[in-house]
Amino acid sequence: MDHDEVRANLSAYRDGELNERLREQIALHVRACGACREELREFDRIDSLVRELPEIIAPENFTSEVIAKARAGFAPRPYGLSLPRRVLERFVCLADSVFALFAGYEIQDGTLDEFGDFPPLSLGYAYFQLIGR
Repeated sequence: MDHDEVRANLSAYRDGELNERLREQIALHVRACGACREELREFDRIDSLVRELPEIIAPENFTSEVIAKARAGFAPRPYGLSLPRRVLERFVCLADSVFALFAGYEIQDGTLDEFGDFPPLSLGYAYFQLIGR
């Protein structure tokens, strides 16, 4: 198993989601690889930070209110998207292409991982960029 395969499975390894054979292979690699050990420590640090966040308890009717408000605000256009909306979507695609030119930017390939499954121009993506992940 090569280093990139191990790194791709470190989160699942830490969470106990791997079969025994794969878990043993990764454990052997982690013992010998300081970078992967450090990445596992980073997962621990992130988990402890998340556990320190205050718990937010939403009212019982929160979900139904959000759905009702979303439905009230959604009015499909009979003839497709308006011109300003189409221009905005093209601009977002252009901005995404420009970001792709910079080093360190990864285009989503359809696979999801624990910290990279946010579209590039989303709030989640911006958040993880701000915290350095």
